Amino acid sequence: MPWILLSILLWGLATLLTAGIMPLCRRVALERGLMDRPCSESHKNHGQATPVVGGAAMALVWFPLLALGLLGARLLAPQLPPALALPLQGLPAALPSLATVVFCALALVLMGYRDDRAHLSAKAKLAVQLGTALLTALLGPRILVGVVPLWLSWLLTALWIATVVNAMNFFDNMNGLAGGVAVIAFAFLFAIAALRGQLFVGALNALSGGVTLGFLFHNFPKAKVFMGDCGSHFLGYLLAVSCILTTFYHPENTPSLLALTIPLLVLAVPLLDAITVVVIRLRLHKPVYVGDNRHLSHRFVALGLSRLQAVLAIWLLSLLAGTGALSLLWTPPMAALLILAQMLAMVALILLIQLGAHPPE
Repeated sequence: MPWILLSILLWGLATLLTAGIMPLCRRVALERGLMDRPCSESHKNHGQATPVVGGAAMALVWFPLLALGLLGARLLAPQLPPALALPLQGLPAALPSLATVVFCALALVLMGYRDDRAHLSAKAKLAVQLGTALLTALLGPRILVGVVPLWLSWLLTALWIATVVNAMNFFDNMNGLAGGVAVIAFAFLFAIAALRGQLFVGALNALSGGVTLGFLFHNFPKAKVFMGDCGSHFLGYLLAVSCILTTFYHPENTPSLLALTIPLLVLAVPLLDAITVVVIRLRLHKPVYVGDNRHLSHRFVALGLSRLQAVLAIWLLSLLAGTGALSLLWTPPMAALLILAQMLAMVALILLIQLGAHPPE
């Protein structure tokens, strides 16, 4: 319980710091011309030039707070009571894996920042995405499913990370959309980690959710800053790694193997949006990496919702998917199948909207 309270405090601190430094980052962006300008690409139709430093601000809080937390844990561990000190005993063994995560996250932040300043080619971005995904699979946390061969574990991990990173990058197409869905996902992952007693993983989720919420205060409902590729790649990577680190199934206290689908459900909306958009672009013989107005959010607008209402509707879909996913921790197999059927019905609804509503030009 003390560690859960500390993680909640960490979430609040990260939120306040990120929200607090955002005006300074915005001022620097205005001075240096780091702006996202309307009509710079065919799908960009925001009203005015907007600073694109949200991702950099989140990173400027996330990395130092993580370093300070690790340093504090190392220095204070001998003086802490057993209830607080015990969870820290496994930290030294986890440091090499954590170092890989930090290095890869930083590489994606720098790549995204470079792309926000002067657009990188799709090949260059894909090379960094795949490179960080493969490096994480080889040296960092990876997906472990039963007794699958090691090479298959590496492949699944790299594919998962690259997919989530690109899904969040695609999903960043309206004010508050990607940030809000990321906050919801981090909240569910934090709750699961806390319930499983994964206190360090829970703290990482709290830190990530906190910086995202701090950014959201300046991005929704009206955007004073955008997260840019720097932010979407950063959040996508953190979400992918958090899903790998969090324990969803434990044979002693999880009734159903369907709990292993929790990460897919928590991130169901951005993943499904990315998959359908890619399929539509391929069917239209358009480049997969060129943005357009065929995302789920644009379909909601085509149905008559305002952009604000479209974002809120997608937040609600993410909450629906997350609450169903969370319940899989306790439900027996038959009830879990019913929940999964409910989620599949939601997926079918999203597909109907994606394929039936004509996007705005």
